[in-house]
Amino acid sequence: MEKFYTEIARYYDYIFPVGNAQLQLILETAGHPPKEILDVACGSGGYSKSLSDMGYSVTAIDLDESMVQILKEKDERINAQVLNMLDINDLTGSFNLIFCIGNSLVHLNDLKEIGLFLKSCKNKLKTNGKLLLQIVNYDRILDKEITSLPEIKNEEKNLRFERYYNYLPEQHKIDFKTILTVNGEVLENHILLFPIKSEELKELLKAAGFTGVEFYGSFKKDNYEPMESFSLVVIAE
Repeated sequence: MEKFYTEIARYYDYIFPVGNAQLQLILETAGHPPKEILDVACGSGGYSKSLSDMGYSVTAIDLDESMVQILKEKDERINAQVLNMLDINDLTGSFNLIFCIGNSLVHLNDLKEIGLFLKSCKNKLKTNGKLLLQIVNYDRILDKEITSLPEIKNEEKNLRFERYYNYLPEQHKIDFKTILTVNGEVLENHILLFPIKSEELKELLKAAGFTGVEFYGSFKKDNYEPMESFSLVVIAE
């Protein structure tokens, strides 16, 4: 497992490069700099680095030490820390925007943990602060029994990243299998994800004290269609 994430850290920027639509929505939601932003489950910190370069004050957290180390080397201005997303109350200060994208939220174990995380976010936001979330749309995944996500390829780096979903009904979890092939070396990993549905997420956001909750089907703010949208993007304030 550790070897897998250390390996992934080295190639993370090639597997998940900064997306223009993602960055534009983060900027639109944050408002003009200077603002305080928290990047939760930052990976190797492509978005944090872009935001820092634009004049935002960025705090970034991830559970993986190698990811955080890569980000620290990219930009010393960013307050990058190894921290569990359930422990954001331990961070000093508060934020205008907290964002957690890349399907990171569903790495939490259950509705209770997700609820605790959302309450912590509410607690750490300044007045009129916003929360931006993005996960895979599990209404569609569960209903249509989807078993894989699109393969990611980077020809230049001779890299392939395959993603498979196997729903385990007795646990109500998804066994998420990933296969990273780089220059002929193959690394396989399994992790359990909690497939939260849109209505469950809406209820938890309300319970955490968020009022304006908007759902979108993409970072471009397409309409959210439970049976069609690939992603579920949430903006809550």
